[in-house]
Amino acid sequence: MQIKRISPKELAEADRFQISILNPTGRRIRKFSYIKAQYKKHPSLFIACYNPSIVGIVFGFVKREKVLLGELAIKKELRGKGIGLKLVNALVKEAKALRKKEVCLGAQPDAEKFYLKAGFKPILFVQIHHKDIPKNYLHKGFKIEKETNYKDAKRLFIHIKKYDAKLKEKAKKAFNAYDVIYLFVKKL
Repeated sequence: MQIKRISPKELAEADRFQISILNPTGRRIRKFSYIKAQYKKHPSLFIACYNPSIVGIVFGFVKREKVLLGELAIKKELRGKGIGLKLVNALVKEAKALRKKEVCLGAQPDAEKFYLKAGFKPILFVQIHHKDIPKNYLHKGFKIEKETNYKDAKRLFIHIKKYDAKLKEKAKKAFNAYDVIYLFVKKL
């Protein structure tokens, strides 16, 4: 197996691969035009594992001083064999070369333990519709590191000492949130 940068000729194939794994219904998270534009800016953040065809990909996107790990997809029958970790480590190496401060991502619940094992630190990310924000939300026993207000919702970034899958439900209930996920960060 070989880990290497995706060539311009292989980008569409790599994109089709990640769609087939992550969104088999064809629903896109990012348009291919966006992926192509990001690739042109930072092609080193688009990496694949070949055996001899693509069996895994990772796409990274520069966001100011960070690299967002946007997509990580591995063929189902090859999961658990270290390919994902090799791809993530390759992305981290490229982010360091670009002098970025961190790699971050939002993870699906079934991938949370993978990112912990890969050395990422969890942050609880809570989204609350403005109309649903509890008056005493600052006094719910959570350490809010940062909060942002957008037109549609308030977003809270909550520091946690230790990963706990059940903490998401506790936060959802405490904050009357419509969505709570773990974000993962690796400082570089």
